[in-house]
Amino acid sequence: MSFFFVDPEVYKKYKDEVIALSDSVQVNFQEHLPPEKRRRGFSDLEIAEKLDLDERTVREIRVVAERDTYDLDEWEKAIEFKDKACRAFARHGISYVFKYRNELK
Repeated sequence: MSFFFVDPEVYKKYKDEVIALSDSVQVNFQEHLPPEKRRRGFSDLEIAEKLDLDERTVREIRVVAERDTYDLDEWEKAIEFKDKACRAFARHGISYVFKYRNELK
């Protein structure tokens, strides 16, 4: 198993931008938003290309920044939401998105 290290100055310089460009901050492109506000999150490779960094550096910055940004309650809410969504999908298929959304609350 190898060990990968990102210089703290590089982390500080790119942390906010990496998080903003990643899937970690989601401005859902499927919502009824004006086109100029819709955007998908970028992959680590796409972010790396945009910021002229290597993909592994971006991945490390993103993973550490997510841990720094979101507290444990946020992670637990996400796990609960995903669990409910998967169970609703298993019961209702794709129609849960429209007909059974209230089951996710």
